[in-house]
Amino acid sequence: MVRRPSALFTVAVWGGVLAVLGMACALVIDARGAAAASRQASASDRISYALREAYVAHSREQSALLTRDETAHERASDDVDAALAEAGSAATSLRSDHDSYRRFADPVFDDSASADVARALAAYLGNALGREADAATDRARGLGEQASAKLDTVIRGAMIVIVTAACIFTLLGLLLRAQRRRLSAARAAELERLAEMASSDPLTGLRNHRVFHEDLARELQHASRTGLPLALALVDLDDLKTLNDTHGHQAGDERIRALADTLRATMRGADQAYRIGGDEFAVILPDTRAWGALEFAQRLRAALPGFTATAGIAEAETLRPRDELIREADMALLRAKALRQHVAVYTVEMAPKSDAPRVDERHTQTLASALARAVDAKDSYTRSHCQTVSELAALIATELGFTGDRLARMRLAGLLHDVGKIGVPDHILNKPAALTDDEYKVMQAHAVLGFEIVQAAGLPQEAQWVRHHHERVDGRGYPDGLAGDAIPPESRIILVADAYEAMTSDRPYRNAPGQTFAVEELQRGAGTQFDARVVEALCRVVDRLGQTHAAR
Repeated sequence: MVRRPSALFTVAVWGGVLAVLGMACALVIDARGAAAASRQASASDRISYALREAYVAHSREQSALLTRDETAHERASDDVDAALAEAGSAATSLRSDHDSYRRFADPVFDDSASADVARALAAYLGNALGREADAATDRARGLGEQASAKLDTVIRGAMIVIVTAACIFTLLGLLLRAQRRRLSAARAAELERLAEMASSDPLTGLRNHRVFHEDLARELQHASRTGLPLALALVDLDDLKTLNDTHGHQAGDERIRALADTLRATMRGADQAYRIGGDEFAVILPDTRAWGALEFAQRLRAALPGFTATAGIAEAETLRPRDELIREADMALLRAKALRQHVAVYTVEMAPKSDAPRVDERHTQTLASALARAVDAKDSYTRSHCQTVSELAALIATELGFTGDRLARMRLAGLLHDVGKIGVPDHILNKPAALTDDEYKVMQAHAVLGFEIVQAAGLPQEAQWVRHHHERVDGRGYPDGLAGDAIPPESRIILVADAYEAMTSDRPYRNAPGQTFAVEELQRGAGTQFDARVVEALCRVVDRLGQTHAAR
């Protein structure tokens, strides 16, 4: 918005302009008066000069009369007449007196009259010419002084007008420059506001769908140049349509804004969030692997104020088509929605197949998700533990080359690995202190009970993996004391994923030791408790060498 100058300042400036115009008009009048006085002074000076000439010519005329030099007298008389004629109307009486003098002086040269009267008239005329010449000189001097005074007044006024005008126009210039600056600033602010409107979502203030595609393409280019990974999380607000139908769209808008605010509070400084649809959001996480994005989704879910959202995650380690990465994150989101999980990370088995999955497979996956939620709900020390282990196990298996149906079964087994805890008494499962030997034996029994439950669900292969997910490669695990290659690879993967998740998640009785501690412990146990190849694959998944996400 352009700030207008104060009314007092504006009135002062325009008052000064009017004053300058008034002074200019007064100067014009004074200049005209000075010019008139100058002309009058000049006319008086000419009259004075003519009368002086007439006086001098009359003196010669008197001398010629005394010497009776008629020729000289005649020339002098002509000079007097010429000078009085030059004097104009101011010398009318003097011309009359000179004519009278001539009537008495001319006969003197013929000896027909006395020269006394002529000399008396000559003396009188000389005195009159002298007086009139002096008077004309005085008038000329007075008019000249008056014209000079008026001219001085005009000059002083002109200087005042010039200085005042310079000040006024300087102020006007400053005012105009300030106004131009304000207009330029307002124009820039308006352009910035319009650009912000064009690039942001008006409801949430997040960036919009168009900017999301531009930024994702740019970040993928940056990732390809630097060799740093990039993760994309698509987030879908759960049950928004139901909320709109029951409580109105205003309530739905408030929930959308609440999710946007939670996204801002959960992200790192380098992350960017976008609203790309009605209840759909996207988060670009530069320099982040899929596991870091999974942790972000868990923090987001924990921070949501009384409602839930579902996330699908995909990662890029090299330059990839933008639409391909979006499609993978979208498939992960659809998978999580279908299985009623809060988050899923894309792996290759999620790629669409030529034929749709069988109904019993869909039901099995849904049932497995329900059982996992039941286990997580029973164990008050965990939050989404089974889902997190399932996703991490799938990522590790992908690193180890699992594909297709085997990868899908790996994810399912990770989801069900702790289903046997349903049979563990709550006072043992939720005990904050160390377990006794008898309690520990009861806890160990969950692996066998989980095997029986999963096998009864018609998943014999997954049941075996669940049974042996606490076996150690040195043979000191349970329930069967298997060692080395006798332990199914899938069970070894679940063990590493389970241990890592436990060491990187907070519990009510302790804070998580963190990623660095977890990786070091796993490496310390590699070859005895854990399979070394699986630990190496986990390190690649969490990008241990970068250490950029240790605090995520």
